[in-house]
Amino acid sequence: MLFTYVVTGWEGAVHDSRVLTTQLEDPTSGFPHPPAGKYYLVDSGYSNKPGFLAPFRNVPYQLRDARRRAGGINGPTELFNYRYASLRNCIERCFGLLNARFPILRYMTNFSLIR
Repeated sequence: MLFTYVVTGWEGAVHDSRVLTTQLEDPTSGFPHPPAGKYYLVDSGYSNKPGFLAPFRNVPYQLRDARRRAGGINGPTELFNYRYASLRNCIERCFGLLNARFPILRYMTNFSLIR
């Protein structure tokens, strides 16, 4: 597990896409853009843009949906979303392991970093 970039200071109610867009628009943010031909996986709440890959909309997304249906996966867009969901599950498990290892992360309170 490797975190390439962390940004703090946003309220919990702010949508992740707003935080990402703000970081992308700020040339001083130091955000590490993916190299050519590589992508960051983003969820369906984000739009596709260069270097960011979201699943197809209105196509089965969750692994359990693809497994449950008779006939399994139909077509390349469903196959993409199936594989995409497999990768996203791996990422979510990593966050779960991080929270289990460091339970204080679940109970972080806001405090000033300036003394």
